[in-house]
Amino acid sequence: MAVLGKIRERGLLLIFVVGGALVAFILTEFINSRSSGPREEGTVGSIYGEDIMPNEFSEALTLIKNTQQYQNYQEGQQMSIAWDKLTQDKIINSLTEDLGISVCSKEVYEFETGNINANNVSPHFSNVFMNQETRQFDRNLVDNWLDNFDNLTPDNRAFFLNVENEAIKTRFSQKYQNLIEKGMYTTTQEAVKVLNSRVQNASVNYVSIPFTTIEDIEISEEEVTEHYNNNIDDYQNEKETRNVEYVTFTVLPSSEDDASVRDEMVSLSNKFKISENDELFAARYTSELIEGFPYLKKEDVTDPKFTELLTKELGDVSGPYKLTNGRYRLSKLSDIADRADSVEARHILLTLDTLTADTAKTILRNIRKQVKEGKDFGVLAGKYSEDKGSAIKGGDLGWFTEGQMVTEFNDVCFSSKVGDLRIVRTQFGVHLIQITGVSKLTTKYKIVHIDKDVLPSAETKDFYYAQANNFINSANNKPSDTSFSSFAESQNQLVREDVNVDNMKFNIAALPNSREIVKWMFDANVSDISNSIYTCGDNYVVVSLSGINESGDKSLESVRDQITQSLQLDKKLESIKSKITDGSTLESIATLFVSEVKTVEGVNFDNTNVKGLGNVTSFVGVSSSIDLNKISSVFRGNNEAYVLSVSSRLEPSITEANSSQKQAIQTSISSGVFFNTVFKVLKEKANIVDERIRYY
Repeated sequence: MAVLGKIRERGLLLIFVVGGALVAFILTEFINSRSSGPREEGTVGSIYGEDIMPNEFSEALTLIKNTQQYQNYQEGQQMSIAWDKLTQDKIINSLTEDLGISVCSKEVYEFETGNINANNVSPHFSNVFMNQETRQFDRNLVDNWLDNFDNLTPDNRAFFLNVENEAIKTRFSQKYQNLIEKGMYTTTQEAVKVLNSRVQNASVNYVSIPFTTIEDIEISEEEVTEHYNNNIDDYQNEKETRNVEYVTFTVLPSSEDDASVRDEMVSLSNKFKISENDELFAARYTSELIEGFPYLKKEDVTDPKFTELLTKELGDVSGPYKLTNGRYRLSKLSDIADRADSVEARHILLTLDTLTADTAKTILRNIRKQVKEGKDFGVLAGKYSEDKGSAIKGGDLGWFTEGQMVTEFNDVCFSSKVGDLRIVRTQFGVHLIQITGVSKLTTKYKIVHIDKDVLPSAETKDFYYAQANNFINSANNKPSDTSFSSFAESQNQLVREDVNVDNMKFNIAALPNSREIVKWMFDANVSDISNSIYTCGDNYVVVSLSGINESGDKSLESVRDQITQSLQLDKKLESIKSKITDGSTLESIATLFVSEVKTVEGVNFDNTNVKGLGNVTSFVGVSSSIDLNKISSVFRGNNEAYVLSVSSRLEPSITEANSSQKQAIQTSISSGVFFNTVFKVLKEKANIVDERIRYY
C-alpha cells in the first residue's frame, strides 16, 4: 500500500482521535462482515477468464452497503452496483496495466492531502477527513493518521487503507477516461454548427393525428417474418432470461378477524380514557407509529369524527370506528391549550453524516455560547449550518404554523418565547434554534388516536395455504398436454406473467421477496411447476416456467407482438399520407382528421424535448430542416403522426467560435461518452461471466 512508503520528516504531532461517527462510516461492517456472503465455496463469476471469488464480491458488496449514498437501496440494487463496480475496477485495472498507466506514491499523497493544490484532494478523503466545526476538509487530520499509522488500531488501519484503495481505483479510472476524452476534438466548423443550432429557435404550427384514431390494418404472417429476418440485429438478448407464469392466493382477513380486532379496540377504549400519557399509550398499541400529534385550531379540524370529539369533555374517547383503509381507530381529546398561532425562527443544522449526536450537540452549545456573548446568529448560521437553503439567509425559516415542522422541532418552537436558544435533535440532525417571533395565542386541540390493522389470523392463513396446496397438487397431476395457464383458468384462477427475467433479478412482477422464485426458474425446465409454495408478502404463490430466452437472437414468437405493433403504426402512417392531397393546408388537414392546429414556440435542434409533446426527435429534426411556411410531409412521432409548418425561425448568424466555446462544446460532447459508449464495448470484450445466482 502506498501509505506504507510515505516517509516524511515532521515534528511531533498529536495523534488525531477519531470520533465515533468517522469510524462507524465504514468500519464495523467492513471488518466484521467479511465472513458473511455466499453459502458455499466456488466462484461468483469471471472476467477475462479470471475467477472472481466469493470473498472478493462480498467485500465489494460490504463497501457499497456501508456507503451512505446506497444505504437505503434495496439489497438487489446494492448487489448490482457492487457487481458493476467490481467488474469496472477489474476492466480498468487490466487496461491501465497494459497501457503502463500508474499512480505513484507522491500522487497518492497529493490526492490524500492536497499538499500542492487543495483542489486535487480526492472526494474519498475530503468527505471523511472533515473538520467538525468548519465542515471543511482538514489536511492536518490526514497527516496525523499518516504520521501515526503504525500506532493506529487494526480497524483504523484497515479503514484508512480501504479509503486509500478506493481513491487509487478512481484515479486509474479518471486517467483512462482522460485518454479517451482527449482523443476527441471539436473543430471550429463543428463548434459554429453547434452554437448556431442552439440559437435557432423556431415557432412551429402543427397538426397531430393520434394513431388510435386510425382503424387497425391487418398484418400478415409473411410481413412479420420478413421484418424479423431483415432486422434481426434489433432483437437480441444480451444474456439468457426466463418467463414465468404464476397464480397467487392472497391472504385476506376474515370476518372473524375483523370482529376480533373490533373487540380488542373496545377493550382498549376504557384504558385509553384513563391513560396519563396518551401519546405513549397510543405508541404502544397502534399498528403504525405516528410521529407526534399536532395541536390544531378548531377550524383546522376537518375529520368529521375529530370535529364531533371537540364537542365532548377533555379526555373523552371516540370509537372504535372503521377507516377507509380497513383499520379501526380510537380517538381521544388529549389536551386543550392556548398556544401561538405561528412562530418565526432561525436555526443552525449539523447533520450526523460524519458526526455523533453528542459531538454535534457539543459544537452547537459552543455556538450558542458565542451568540449569548454577542456574536451574530445569522453570520454563524452562514458559516456552520448544513441546511444550505436557510444558511444563505442567516438560518431564517420565516413564519410557520403548528404541524409544518417535524414533531421535535415543532414542539420546541411552540413551547418557547422570543429570544430562546434551544438545541433539539430531529431526523435531519441536531439543530440550534433561535425563536425570533411568536404570534398571538389561540385555543388549540390535541387529538391522539390509535389505529389498529385488521390482520389475518393463523387460522385464516392456514385456510389460504390449504387452497394453494390443493391447487399445486392438482396442477402437478394434470394431463401432460394441458398447459399451466389452461389448467389454472379451469380452476377459476387468474394467471399472471413476468417475462425476460434475468438471473440476478430480486423480484418478479408484483411479488415482493420473490428471489427464491427467480433462483428456481434458472434450475427448471419449460413447463415445470414448482413443488414449493412460495410466500411473497401477503400471497401464497404457485409458479410454472413458461419460457427460456437464450442469449443472442430473440425468438420470433417472443417479439411478434412488438413487430406487429410497429408494422401497424407504419401502415397507419401510410394510410394517413394517402388521404392528404397536394396543396393541403394545416387547417384542411386538421379538419380531415378531426384535429386542430396547434402552435409551439422555441423548438430547437439542440433540445429534442418539445413543450407539450415530450421527447420527439423527429419533430425537432423536421422543424430544423424545413423551409419557412412550407407544409411538411406526414411523419411519425411516438404515438401519433405529425404535419407541421415553421412560421418563423431565428436564423444562424455565428461565423466563429473562440477556444473557450470549443472547449465547452467538447466537454459537453464527451460527457458521459466513456460509460455510455466506450465502457459498454469494453464490457463486451471482457468476457464477463456472472454466476452470482449460485450463491445469492
